[in-house]
Amino acid sequence: MNILKRLLAIILVLTLITACIPSSEITVAEEFVLTTDLRGGQFVFVGVNGDINGVVNPSLRAKPGERITVMLVNSGWGTHNIVFPDLNIESTTIKKQGETTSLTFTVPNEDTSLEYYDTNFKRLGMRGILVVGKGAIAGTVEYTLDGRFVNGKMVYIGVGGDINGQVNPDLTANPGDLVKIHLTSSEGVLHNLYVDEFNAKSEDVSTAEGITIEFIAGEEGTFMYYCAVPGHRQLGMEGKLIVGSGVSSQQSSTGSSQFTSQQIAPVEAAGPADPNAVDIVRDPTDIPAPIGDRAPEHVVINLEAVELVGKLADGTTYKYWTFNGKVPGPFLRIRVGDTVELHLKNLPDSMMAHSIDLHAVTGPGGGAVSTQTTPGGETTFTFKALNPGVFVYHCATPMVAHHMANGMYGLILVEPEGGLPPVDREFYVMQGELYTSQPFGTEGALTENIDKLLDENPEYFVFNGASLALAGEDHMLHANVGETVRIYFGVGGPNFISSFHVIGEIFDRVYDQASLTSNPLTDVQTTIVPPGGATMVEFKVEVPGNYILVDHALSRLEHGLAGYLSVSGEPNLEIYDGETMPGSGH
Repeated sequence: MNILKRLLAIILVLTLITACIPSSEITVAEEFVLTTDLRGGQFVFVGVNGDINGVVNPSLRAKPGERITVMLVNSGWGTHNIVFPDLNIESTTIKKQGETTSLTFTVPNEDTSLEYYDTNFKRLGMRGILVVGKGAIAGTVEYTLDGRFVNGKMVYIGVGGDINGQVNPDLTANPGDLVKIHLTSSEGVLHNLYVDEFNAKSEDVSTAEGITIEFIAGEEGTFMYYCAVPGHRQLGMEGKLIVGSGVSSQQSSTGSSQFTSQQIAPVEAAGPADPNAVDIVRDPTDIPAPIGDRAPEHVVINLEAVELVGKLADGTTYKYWTFNGKVPGPFLRIRVGDTVELHLKNLPDSMMAHSIDLHAVTGPGGGAVSTQTTPGGETTFTFKALNPGVFVYHCATPMVAHHMANGMYGLILVEPEGGLPPVDREFYVMQGELYTSQPFGTEGALTENIDKLLDENPEYFVFNGASLALAGEDHMLHANVGETVRIYFGVGGPNFISSFHVIGEIFDRVYDQASLTSNPLTDVQTTIVPPGGATMVEFKVEVPGNYILVDHALSRLEHGLAGYLSVSGEPNLEIYDGETMPGSGH
């Protein structure tokens, strides 16, 4: 959107310059301004003025014999031009962001429809129709759909006419019809609408005012329309567009594109880092006090789903989805036998629905079926903690991996009867992955990349949400010689196993798979923690110095996954006697 704003400013300047030039003898009746974009792995034209503003591959309309201008502005996605083959006219090529080209010509003096396209990217989606007069359009059909959250599902609801109130209604058209679909989002959740076979891709919308998508239904068949926001189609947001008889021998169930986004997508440039980005790192000492030996109680837990821009690294920002504004979410501490009343709010400025699945819950979806919460909403449910242990919780709104990768995970400790043995220090650490369009180490505002998420190809591995978050003074772990340390460690993931290890220490006790009722493993060097799993490790620190927390899949250290346990105190030469050398990393 920032690119479009800059392009609109360029267009405004060009318009002012044009206004100062003496008019020619032939008046231009219509001017259409298009820009280039990459949507869903396909290149497209996007209208940026008048009635075509925001429309993907818009239908341009002119009267027979009218003189028009079509201007194209390069948004930075490659090299482009615009061609009207039936008129044998072609623009110059534009290669740089903000560069423009234009064609001024007289349309035929008859009703017709003329194709326009980009020479290089026609097959990848950059094509549209210029409709002259009545054109070759058989007719016009119009529909209004509202994106809503109903009974745990994302759906389109028909508004008005024969489809009023219908869930994911069948839309009908005749071959050659101009189809107009107005999409709204009365609940404020981000939605869009795609019809792959006709290369129809709307902008994202999160308002009741909505946007309109239009396209020519160029062939008979039954085609799926759906929401391309990750997870929404899987949660039920799709319907049928039936053109003519609804039968086509050429129709493909996989859509019309022959190319994947990985084949065509350039590396997306980062925008400027957000100066208002906040520290999203959960401090590892942010843990409630031990419960100890008390009777079961009624416990109320309040959580908020918060979407905000956070600091991923120095000079680098990222849009996180969180529980209570930090990654991981708050450390929840209860006792076996407690009855928990959990309230989940979703802040009004959120763009997504959110929920919570707690692995400590015995019940459908771990609570997720009762907490699918739209922006500005609140849900609640109760559960009884039946099993002691350290459990992961996470958002379970589809696409679940998408919500988890953006930071929506945490730990809940269910203490056994009588509580846990006392220790001197307790710490809270979780591992996760981030999937950004830009390579690791890029400065600026980074953006999520769903293709990398689905391919399990992260750019960042993180402890507590950010690159090297626990390696700096603000959030590193601290202890003193002779103290006993306990680390509650979990993997939010969503995809990678962790081989958790503290370099220079040996775990005296490992509560394998976070089972607190089994005998712990003893004298362990490295422990395996799966995605959605946890452990509890304990050890006594004997020697001062810095101890590095790692995943022993050590290449991940080069992707931001490291933390420090800094131990202060007098040297213990009987256990360790040696000089720390420069460059050792300690």
